[in-house]
Amino acid sequence: MTDADIRLNLLLSVQGALLFAVPPTLRAVTCGWQGTEVKLRFVFDGTITEDDEEGARIVGIEVVAAFPSPWTLDEEIERLDHPADLKPGALPFWVFALRRERPRA
Repeated sequence: MTDADIRLNLLLSVQGALLFAVPPTLRAVTCGWQGTEVKLRFVFDGTITEDDEEGARIVGIEVVAAFPSPWTLDEEIERLDHPADLKPGALPFWVFALRRERPRA
């Protein structure tokens, strides 16, 4: 697989896996790869519930299933309270980013 093939497969598989899997507290999903390891980073605002964490892990399983053996998965599930800047720690490709919202009172 070329880098272009990997990038396309990665972005499409993450976007597909996220359908109907984005809870209100999810603020960003970035992805990338290194060698044969898919990397996913999920950023939540506030408490990460068991359902949120399980949902992120299911997304990861669906994504890595789109890649042939010996591909593996490295997930990071992070909490940032009221994230002002989601860029620090971001992986190269953005799949989901903070939606426009009203400021909290």
